Parts: sequence; structure tokens; C-alpha cells
Amino acid sequence: MFIPKDFKVEDQQRLLQFIENNSFGILFSHDEDGPHATHLPFILKNADTPELIGHMAKANPQWNNIDGKKVLAVFSGPHSYISASWYKEKKNVPTWNYIAVHVKGTIEIFTEEEELMSILQQSVDFYEKGFETPWEMENEPETVSRLLNGIVGFRIKIDSIEGKWKLNQNKSTENKEEVIKNLRKQDIYDSHQIASLMEEEIK
Repeated sequence: MFIPKDFKVEDQQRLLQFIENNSFGILFSHDEDGPHATHLPFILKNADTPELIGHMAKANPQWNNIDGKKVLAVFSGPHSYISASWYKEKKNVPTWNYIAVHVKGTIEIFTEEEELMSILQQSVDFYEKGFETPWEMENEPETVSRLLNGIVGFRIKIDSIEGKWKLNQNKSTENKEEVIKNLRKQDIYDSHQIASLMEEEIK
């Protein structure tokens, strides 16, 4: 990912927290048939050596040729269009403010029932937490058993994490305040979230 120095975030804990909060990403890979991409939820195992785990449909051809290969997982956060008319000075152009994190690593594919059950349980525990009546795998053993036959699991050992917070850091405080004011007037994209993030950066 191209990251100008003004927008680069290197705090690894901040990047890991972002992934956990925005865990629905895209898995990219490439083989002799060309590029592949699948939209998936990922579970971050935040130990001494962070890794990503998850599962995909066995009918999805992406997993067939990627075991042991390098892959890219992309996580996107809030984003919004920025009009050049919002800046105090002229000689500016429209742009897009956004947050994104790229994870590169080596993927391992597995189909063993014990591993798949572990992935599913961790996914359910993560996404159901806080619900008034959380769904539990134990209540649907036949459904879960059928599901296991239709999925494969994966683990991505993380090699690198890159973070880009593009929030007008290269503009003056006055310009940033004008952008924030105008973002607050909008109801499209993630304008209010971007405004809040820009306010945090100013502080």
C-alpha cells in the first residue's frame, strides 16, 4: 500500500485494535488463473505473534492453490469524500479521507474437524458476545455438523501490518477545521465518523 509519511500509522497495537474492530475484510491471493478475492470475517489472535484465522466455503476455488502461499488481507474503516471547496485556500483538489490496514502473511489451509470446530467456536464467541440471547453451537449440533462438510479453515501467520490514516494531516489546522465543519453537515458516506477521527488527530 502506498502510504505518504503524513498518513502512516506504525503503532502495531493501534493497528491490531483496528483489525479487531473492523474484522470483516477481503482476502486476496493470486495463482496461475489470476487474482482472487473473498469477503470474509477474520478473527485476530492477538498473542505474542498475532495471526488471523477464519473459514470459507469449500466450494470457493480460492483456497485450492494457496496453502503455504503469501496472501493479503485488507481491512477498511470509515471513509468520506472531501470537496476542495471546503478548504480556506485555493489550489487544492477534491480527495477522499479514509482508514485502511493491509496485512501480509503466509496462509495455512486445514480441513480437520477439530480445527474447524475451534474456528467456528471462536467466531461465534467473538461475534455473539454482548448479545442479549447469544446463539450457541451446542444448541444446533446437526446444523453445525453439516456446515463442517462445506467449509475449510485457514490461519494466516502475519509477516507485516501497514496502516494508513488519511485524515488531512498534511493540511493546516484551519483547513482541517473547515473540513470537519462541512463533514458534519453531510449525511453520505461515513462523513461524521471521519470528522470525529480528524478531531482526534488535531488533539
